Amino acid sequence: MSVRGGAKRRPVVLYQTSDEGSVMPLSLLALGSWLSGEHVVIVDGRFELAPEARVVELARVALCLGVTARTGAPLREAVRVSAAARAANPELAIVWGGPHATLDPASCLAAGTVDACALGAGEEPMSAVVEDLLAGRRLRPRAGLALAPGDAGRCEAVPAPTTLWPRAEYSLLEVERYFERRGARRLDYCSSRGARDGSTWMAIRAERVVAEAAELAERYRLSEILFHDEDFFADPARVEEIARGLLEGGQRLAWQSGARPEDVVASAPERLRLLAESGCRRIHLPVAPGPPPRELLMEAGARLHEAGLAARFFFHVAEPDRRFDGLAAAVAVARSLCALDGRFETSIHRVWAPPRDPSGGLSLEDWARHAEAPWADVRAARRLARATFFFTEAQRDPGRRLGKHLVRLLALLRVRLGFFALDVDRLVVEASAILRTGRARRAVPVD
Repeated sequence: MSVRGGAKRRPVVLYQTSDEGSVMPLSLLALGSWLSGEHVVIVDGRFELAPEARVVELARVALCLGVTARTGAPLREAVRVSAAARAANPELAIVWGGPHATLDPASCLAAGTVDACALGAGEEPMSAVVEDLLAGRRLRPRAGLALAPGDAGRCEAVPAPTTLWPRAEYSLLEVERYFERRGARRLDYCSSRGARDGSTWMAIRAERVVAEAAELAERYRLSEILFHDEDFFADPARVEEIARGLLEGGQRLAWQSGARPEDVVASAPERLRLLAESGCRRIHLPVAPGPPPRELLMEAGARLHEAGLAARFFFHVAEPDRRFDGLAAAVAVARSLCALDGRFETSIHRVWAPPRDPSGGLSLEDWARHAEAPWADVRAARRLARATFFFTEAQRDPGRRLGKHLVRLLALLRVRLGFFALDVDRLVVEASAILRTGRARRAVPVD
């Protein structure tokens, strides 16, 4: 690949595939903010009427294109957009990053449209790419950057930079589009990286978090901030400092964050009440595949209920087998949590299982098909569809339409009784959506 030099202000284009939901592309935002001084353009495929055309337009003059690659259907879009950009500018450097580029860079590099894969945190590898291109040099293999399928096995993922990362430049995003999609002026924010289980967890100081939250709230007239930290409660004292700072700031800014169930159980009642008083509106609690820890989840739910905090429990279930029916277990615990507090939300998601041998030379299309493949047990797949539908409808805001209120009441009754069979009402709702819009009804995206 030949590279032209001497065009310092050529844009660095970063592309977000059109996944579900409306969460801001925080990884691309962090990368764009890290590339201080460069002309960074973030294109979010969820909001562009013709995303390929937009990327092609930029690619003709771009320095390079960075694409977030996620396993599943988004891989097809990543290939399509990259191929269109390469056709528009054969000399364009195309770098993939994100979960799939880290999981199986060889399949990405073998696609024919990808010059390099950034493994792990992308700031430093992408900075090196930009530096090489601006100097007129060819891209070189280095830590965290694989350039050929053979490099993928030798190149290790790099951790996030250990230096304090720069403030997120939200001006790189069209934030009003996200507010409009959500129906609320809700901003995504990341205040830490990594998890407490490893040695790479690092966080912004509480006072900086509070100061940035206040400034962002004033600039964008925010109603709420969502903390998208992988492990927000890794430092409980820091959480209390943030909550106290938001409380004493006087803005009454609502906020949400994630937590482990054991974090809630380990928190004193005073801490949970402080979170509620500071404006915490909801805690998000993931439940890993396998037997759900019923006693732990119910204890966490009871403590949140007592503190006046709402919660959203994310149950991840694998396909049932002769040894364990995770779907039935998840439904049972979810029903108990809903009975404990009417504000609790319980979403049930099928967990994606990677191939037994991910290094077996799978193509990107193989990966996409594997991620989309339905459960082999048709009855279990039908039970999953029913449970997902009725829990979602029972917890969905029905708005003002009488029909939606009726659907919600029926779903609430089914959840209360635990009876999801003979689901004529579900089939009617889904058929009505197809007749009205011409496409299948989508579940409410979680953001």
